[in-house]
Amino acid sequence: MAGLDGWASAKSVMDEAAQIVQNDRATAYDAPEDNFARIAACWTALLDTRLSAPITAPDVARMMTALKLVRDAHAPKRDNRVDAIGYLLCLERSEPTT
Repeated sequence: MAGLDGWASAKSVMDEAAQIVQNDRATAYDAPEDNFARIAACWTALLDTRLSAPITAPDVARMMTALKLVRDAHAPKRDNRVDAIGYLLCLERSEPTT
């Protein structure tokens, strides 16, 4: 059982993800919803004949989260978890829940 150390580690991962998406990635790639919208347009074009509806920016955040979780299931490492949380933070920004 991880106890309090496990929570400290989890908070550390969350804090790192928040720092990355709010600063480093936003500076490098633009606001996540704008960057994801461009990715969505590209993926929609690439998958055009396979889709019944266009891919959205929130779809990109969900799919990138899934990609990171699949990678982590194969080869667990902190970077995958930080990135997955970062994509979920971007999803919340682009499609807040009620």
